[in-house]
Amino acid sequence: MDSSASKRIVHIVSFNVPYPPDYGGIMDVFYKISALRKLGVGVILHCYSYGRGRSRTLERECLRVHYYRRELNLFNLFSREPFIVLSRKNDLLLKNLLADTHPLIFEGLHTTHFLGHPAFEGRITMVRTHNIEHTYYRHLALNETNPLRKLYYRTEAGKLERYEPVLSGASWLLTISPGDTEYFSSRYGKALFVGPFHPGDGCSTGNGRGDYVLLHGDFSTAENNAAALYLLREVAPHWKYRTVLAGKRPSAELTDAAAGLRHVKMIPNPPVNQMNELIANAQVCLLNAYQPTGMKLKLINALCSGRHVVTSPAVVSGSGLGQLCHTAVKPEEWIDLTDKLMKEEFTAEMRTDRNLLLKEVADNETNARRIIEAIDTYNPEK
Repeated sequence: MDSSASKRIVHIVSFNVPYPPDYGGIMDVFYKISALRKLGVGVILHCYSYGRGRSRTLERECLRVHYYRRELNLFNLFSREPFIVLSRKNDLLLKNLLADTHPLIFEGLHTTHFLGHPAFEGRITMVRTHNIEHTYYRHLALNETNPLRKLYYRTEAGKLERYEPVLSGASWLLTISPGDTEYFSSRYGKALFVGPFHPGDGCSTGNGRGDYVLLHGDFSTAENNAAALYLLREVAPHWKYRTVLAGKRPSAELTDAAAGLRHVKMIPNPPVNQMNELIANAQVCLLNAYQPTGMKLKLINALCSGRHVVTSPAVVSGSGLGQLCHTAVKPEEWIDLTDKLMKEEFTAEMRTDRNLLLKEVADNETNARRIIEAIDTYNPEK
């Protein structure tokens, strides 16, 4: 435990219960809590328990955990405030945050309803920006086929863009990628790059070769589903390598596409340990995405645990990690790179190169210290 950080306490307001850490945003919250704790920072966690129950693991990691109900009243859809924000308005949350004067970290734009509250004047308030949310929602709309959900995403995107200037009231914006840092700094200032928190500790990839291609991700989102379908339809049919598709809640369409290829195996909803093993044992990880904001946690996992990584430009855009990956746009580029890399051993030199860059971008201790330093050096006069 870092003695210089002892007796520090922060509030973290999370958009969901951050355990189990089985998708990108929640992974960032959970491993942030763990990294801060290791440096002697106590966390008082506030989270919304829709779809997830109480967690003893979180209660061991944190000084206290408060759970709140998310208000999913459909009338909130007609408010000017974004639904993801208004549905997390909770007076008990405000009361608990005002019980002391410790710094606050709001996770995502989702949790910022009280950000500009007069009672927080003079208090350190930080927002962890996981994405440029209005851009993210516009891409969700583009990939959505259900007309009602498409309308919701388009409407929410407009509300989020109009709402975003609330961030100017934060002491710090903790941005998750270099690209997002540039965006938020140019608009609101006070943007500090704090890379993603994740389960890895540098690159632990073993030397040698694996014997299959892996496509992994959270397929419950329309964008990830569409990105995986593209690879299954346009790329994977052109080789005979054993190919594994693993991730959360794959659609029936995705499942059918995988079933139509004899060399492709679908593993729906793998537990965290199994997913880690799949990444570690693969020879090539294929990561496809269409929107360039935020930081793709599946990219970090692949670079920490996997061998060769082939990505679309959007996966590495603004990440600072592009030089560690092979980039493909056209189907023939995905195919040619995979053919080449299936024959190429992963070496100790490659692992060293990864570790050098991962230390700067995605090292949990480094990024936790950035938060601590931001708290220590904050000057409201600047």
